[in-house]
Amino acid sequence: MTLRSLLPRTTISFATLFALAGACRDFPLAPPEPPELPAAAEALTPPDSYADWWRATEECAGLHGDLSRITWFVVPGRTSFTYGTGQYDGYWWNGVHWILLAGEKVENPLVVRHEMLHELLGRGDHPAEYFQRRCAAIVICNEACREDQ
Repeated sequence: MTLRSLLPRTTISFATLFALAGACRDFPLAPPEPPELPAAAEALTPPDSYADWWRATEECAGLHGDLSRITWFVVPGRTSFTYGTGQYDGYWWNGVHWILLAGEKVENPLVVRHEMLHELLGRGDHPAEYFQRRCAAIVICNEACREDQ
């Protein structure tokens, strides 16, 4: 084998490597930018009961996740809160794994497990398979949830 016979293969390999490196610049390497929370939101230390609620949500969904990766927030003294253009009891953000709860809902297992189910599924919509069938007995699914298939 001569240097000349190796050169085309090496050139193609380097060209491929540079093309891939150029394509990767479009993919973010840093974690997502944290979302802006409502002004009254503050950090929440999750109650011990959340561990049991998490296990129940894992069981009904048939999925496993890491409860400790969730960062919890609360809007104290509220039955709901405004985020964007909506009114919510709880809200889940993917990427940053945040859950925000209205203060009056912190001890409501149906609301908290609803947000936990979003975390386990890794999505913000409400697939009927999980919210209306598998986990219907342990999560709340209001009209907006039922319409979001």
